[in-house]
Amino acid sequence: MIRMEVKGLQELERQLLGLGEKVGTQVLRDAGKAALEPVLEDMKAHAGYDESAKDEHMRDSIKIRSSSSKAKGNAVVYLRVGPSKKHFIKALAQEMGTVKQVASPFIRPALDYQKAKVLRILAIEIRDRIENHR
Repeated sequence: MIRMEVKGLQELERQLLGLGEKVGTQVLRDAGKAALEPVLEDMKAHAGYDESAKDEHMRDSIKIRSSSSKAKGNAVVYLRVGPSKKHFIKALAQEMGTVKQVASPFIRPALDYQKAKVLRILAIEIRDRIENHR
């Protein structure tokens, strides 16, 4: 899983707190999910696919997941993009390789290639969503 943490944005925090905790958390969650779409598509495009498998394929289980919690009095939103827990071992084997399998990374490169786009979309989405909730 890939995780990003943004710190030091005091003005953004004030704006989000001004919307209320519930709405501010929803703004961050929705903006983050929209920003991670390019990473999701890149991962799906490069994830392994076994045509002979009868169960769900690993690339079909790649999704954007979010959770939130309260840490030190602040609302925190976590966003993850990657395969489900069921496919964790397969993803790890493809990403890092094994004794019998050559590594074919698809998780790290997806974020590396898309990080500028993710940050640009995130900034635009947060700004638009804050403006829409005023």
